[in-house]
Amino acid sequence: MPPNSDCMRRENTALAYGLALAGMAAFTPVFAAGKIADGLLPVVVLVWLRFLGGAVTIVGYGTIRRVPLFSRVSRLWKLHLMRAFCGIGGLACSIYAASILPLADATAIGLTKGIIAIALAGLVLKELITGRHWLSGGLCAIGAYLVVRSVSGNEGLNALALDGVAAALMAAVFMACEALIMRYIAQRENTVTILAYVNIFATVLLTIPVLWIIRAQQVPMSSLWAFAWLGPLAIIGQSLNISAYRRAGAATLAPIYYSSVVLAAAFAYLVWGEVPSPIAALGAGLIVLGGLVLTLRRPVSRPAVSWRGMEGSDPAGSRSRNGCR
Repeated sequence: MPPNSDCMRRENTALAYGLALAGMAAFTPVFAAGKIADGLLPVVVLVWLRFLGGAVTIVGYGTIRRVPLFSRVSRLWKLHLMRAFCGIGGLACSIYAASILPLADATAIGLTKGIIAIALAGLVLKELITGRHWLSGGLCAIGAYLVVRSVSGNEGLNALALDGVAAALMAAVFMACEALIMRYIAQRENTVTILAYVNIFATVLLTIPVLWIIRAQQVPMSSLWAFAWLGPLAIIGQSLNISAYRRAGAATLAPIYYSSVVLAAAFAYLVWGEVPSPIAALGAGLIVLGGLVLTLRRPVSRPAVSWRGMEGSDPAGSRSRNGCR
């Protein structure tokens, strides 16, 4: 299926980075849900609540906006199903890892998804991987390492629970695969359709086992309502991420997602009182520098190529059509 011109946007790294950062900020409390719940709800129930709430939110929005979500079956339904599996796996592993490890540590370990995404983008999507991608990824990786070492304190990474580290690494693999799928479908279908399929598929896959768990463990309804915010907040984050992938490739966006460790550290400070050290500040600076390596454009050497000319040929323009944003 070729890209849909209505869903395409001219490459804009700076805007894509801003959208990605906003999306990560929305997802930070979602990934920290296990630590916030503090054993009140099983991880799989939290994941189900996130997708159930997301499905209700996006279907309600589509109904109000009269978006024909189910007038026909999406030609990319298999990819939507694959993304639902990756989304469930990535979120479950992330929530579990963050529930037993310091939030910044779990986030930083999961940042290996950036290197995985860069490699997969070149192998699968055939995107051009340049020296700037690897330099940016290297700077961000070093910065993330300094942050996680700082937050870990004297205990060091060797003291982290092995199962938590394994869960964070598995989350990285799931999320790297999901990033590639998102890049492909984001240029072919509108945002509401993309979000509706992934949230409904994930909800259907999880509902029966989760209802059995709720009944078996006698989970009170009040506890479920306490985390009803997961779905709507995740929809906001997903919408921002999809918009980012319409404006930059998976390899280009991968390094900026290292900033999630900074957002996690800030959230942990606000909620649990963790104080960043000078080493953490240095790491954050390297992460920002890694993003600037790709954000700042090099001068165009040939005057025949102009951005104005490219803008004039952009079939999508600056308008939003058919729900693509």
